[in-house]
Amino acid sequence: MIKWCLNIIFLLGVSFSFGQQLNISLDKEEVKIGEPFTLTYSVISTVKLDSIVYFEYNDIFPGKNSSDIEKEGINVTYDIEISKGFSDTNYQDGKDFIWTGSYELIAWDSAFVIIPPEIITIEDSIFIFPAGLIHVLSPEINATQPIYDINESFTELPSKSAFLQFIKQNWLWVTIASVLLIAVGIYLIRRSQKEPTPLSLREKTLAQIDQLEKSRAYEVNLKEYYFELSVILRRFFADHYQSRVMDKTTAEIEVILAKNGLDKEMILLTRQLLMQSDLVKFAQSVPELQEIQNVTNNARQVINEIADLYLKDEK
Repeated sequence: MIKWCLNIIFLLGVSFSFGQQLNISLDKEEVKIGEPFTLTYSVISTVKLDSIVYFEYNDIFPGKNSSDIEKEGINVTYDIEISKGFSDTNYQDGKDFIWTGSYELIAWDSAFVIIPPEIITIEDSIFIFPAGLIHVLSPEINATQPIYDINESFTELPSKSAFLQFIKQNWLWVTIASVLLIAVGIYLIRRSQKEPTPLSLREKTLAQIDQLEKSRAYEVNLKEYYFELSVILRRFFADHYQSRVMDKTTAEIEVILAKNGLDKEMILLTRQLLMQSDLVKFAQSVPELQEIQNVTNNARQVINEIADLYLKDEK
C-alpha cells in the first residue's frame, strides 16, 4: 500500500518550469498522534521572485487519508490542525532566489496522510507543488501494563435541603443574627414613629412672620398684611404673658410690656408697629416697600427680645 501511495506522489512530480524549482519537505517521515511536525514549501529560481501569491490556510490544513485505499481511495479528507500559522520569507543564496513558506501541523488520527499538491502563482503564472506523505502512528501500547476501566465518580446529593442543613449546623449564630435584626428593626420603626420636637413659641411665631413675608400679601392687600402682622404680635404677647391682649388697645399693651420688664426701646418699637398697622387700616396710609420690610424685621426683633428675657432655656 505504501509503495502505491508513493507512486501516486511520484506521478504528481516535482515541477520545473523555466528555471523555477518547486519543492515540498516534511521534517519527519513518521509522527505520533498529537506530535507536531513542520511542512515547508519552497521555490528556487534563477531570476528574482518579484511576485508570488500563495493562499494560506488558517486553522485546518486539508490532507487526504490513505489508510484504506481499497475501500475509500485517497480522496477522503483528513483535517490536519495548524498549530502555528503560515509564515514565509524571501532570500538569496548565491545565484538562486529562494522563497519558503512553512506550517506547523498536528495530526490526530493514525493514517498515511497525503499532503495534496498546492497551487502557487509566480509572475502571473500558475505552478503546482508536488504532494507529500507522512505516516501518523497510534501510541504504543505497553503489554505489561494492565488495562483499567474508566471509573466515574459522582457527588452524592444531600438528603435534606441545603438551607435546612445550614440552619442545623449554625443554629446558634442564626439565632443571634435574627435577634439582632429584630432589635434593629424595632429601633428603626420606633425612631420613624417618634413625634417631632414641637416648636417653641418664639420659633412658631417667627415662622408665621416668615410665611407672611414670603407670601408678599402686601402687594395684593396692604391692609390685610399689616393686620396679619399685628395679630401675630398680639397672639405672641397673649401666649407669652398668659394674658388677654387681642382686645386691648396699644396703650394697654404697653402697660403689660412695661410691667413685665421690657425696656423702653422695645416698648416704643412695639408702639410704632401697632400704630403703623392702625394708620394703614384707618388712615389709608401707603408705606414704601422698604418701610414694610423694616416693620416686619422690627416685629422679629421685639419677639426675640422678649424671648431672650423670659425663655432662658432657648439661649
